Amino acid sequence: MNVAIRTDASVEIGTGHVMRCLTLAEELQHNGATVSFLCRKLDGNLISFINEKGFHVHSLRTPIERSYEVDRDVTHSSWLRVDWKQDAYETKKILFHTKIELLIVDHYSLDHKWESEMRTVVSKVMVIDDLADRLHDCDILLDQNEYINRNNRYKGLVPTHCTQLTSLCYVQNLEKLEES
Repeated sequence: MNVAIRTDASVEIGTGHVMRCLTLAEELQHNGATVSFLCRKLDGNLISFINEKGFHVHSLRTPIERSYEVDRDVTHSSWLRVDWKQDAYETKKILFHTKIELLIVDHYSLDHKWESEMRTVVSKVMVIDDLADRLHDCDILLDQNEYINRNNRYKGLVPTHCTQLTSLCYVQNLEKLEES
């Protein structure tokens, strides 16, 4: 299985997204998957660190424009440092020649619009999120945090076919995915 992970780290975003994606990537690789990353060259990025961990990183260009269209539907869209359409274009250009069965996206700046664009070049989309503050177009959603309303937290934010891996339900849902 070929897996690509779209995540970033910067002085503004922090490193948590990359670190949790590395943990997942190592487990996927241990189970036979080929995993690569797509990361934007932002100040404070962890591209070299990801490479040192043994994963190939496709670097998205360093933002050169100081002005870009902020997506008013996505609270943290400014952290992307480019317009979401530009990010989608660059990502699709890299993935176009690679058969990716699963694209994992862990980025507060991206939502259903970006994820929908990826459907033309990947088989399945998985989102890692813990904000539950925007729409997603994904087949799998992972939220590892514990919430009182974990079973309804993403109601209306993900498609009805989406498998939600939420906290205590995570192990049960993962077992269902492995059976299918």
